Amino acid sequence: MLKLPKALASATFSCVLAAGLVVATGATASADRCPSSRSPRIDGAHAQWTLACDMGDVKVYGWVDDTRRDGKCAVVRIDPAAGQTREFEACGSGTRETFSVTFDNQNVAEVTLRLR
Repeated sequence: MLKLPKALASATFSCVLAAGLVVATGATASADRCPSSRSPRIDGAHAQWTLACDMGDVKVYGWVDDTRRDGKCAVVRIDPAAGQTREFEACGSGTRETFSVTFDNQNVAEVTLRLR
């Protein structure tokens, strides 16, 4: 009878550990309409961005930081509703890259923070 609680505890720990790994390496995305701002953080990267509208266009601006010495780059990917996807990356722990891009005739974009 004592083996069942031990097995359940082991299975629970394994699930929590697996979930932690998914969160640590996963991307943070938001499909936002302007005006909006985000400041996501994942293990190894931090970013801040703002979506602002002006005269029917959306401007996405902000920065991305690489926060870990792991040989990976922190990447912000911007997918507009229409138009070309843009990526901005910071490579090397302590590196920050700023970005500013405007997409014509729209007010929404999906912005993602990830490691590559």
